[in-house]
Amino acid sequence: MFSSNENKTDISFGKINSSYWVIFGKSLCWLLLGAALGFAFFYFFKDLSVLLINKFKFLQGIFGIREYQEGIGFASVLLMIVIGNLLSTAAYFALGYLRALIPIAVLTGFFVVVLMAAGTVRHQSAVPMEVVFLLSGETLYRVFAVTTGEHFHKNRIKKRWVLISSLTAVLIMFAGTAIYEMLQIFG
Repeated sequence: MFSSNENKTDISFGKINSSYWVIFGKSLCWLLLGAALGFAFFYFFKDLSVLLINKFKFLQGIFGIREYQEGIGFASVLLMIVIGNLLSTAAYFALGYLRALIPIAVLTGFFVVVLMAAGTVRHQSAVPMEVVFLLSGETLYRVFAVTTGEHFHKNRIKKRWVLISSLTAVLIMFAGTAIYEMLQIFG
């Protein structure tokens, strides 16, 4: 009486929802929503944003923003960049695995925009394009990391090649942004 086509659509819809690129698209959309909310928050609460950033500078480290201080050696800076970004990237993967993609993507978008916009007020200058490129690259590989974590949770080891290729892409972007950051600091 019932056709088996109904079950096939349910299965294919489930496969679509567990597709890496669908998860990535959702993550990117949530990130952009968070960025829009961050821009609106900064626009309406500029002074509060700057006050909070000054008071809670440790938030900058969570999202990959560090202020370079003169006199720090090349090896120390490289170690700081690699360890800090590696820990945060692993945390993004773990949060994706724990199915926290929506809140982490929204919060990341929100705080990245607020931190960058507050920096323009604090330093009395526009954000250099190099910083925008760097922060965009770091945010992108973190989006890939949280997507990979959620995809791994949904599919386990069924699609091993997706896990391996996405982790490889994250590591390549991670290395690229670390090299770019070192070039910006030490020229």
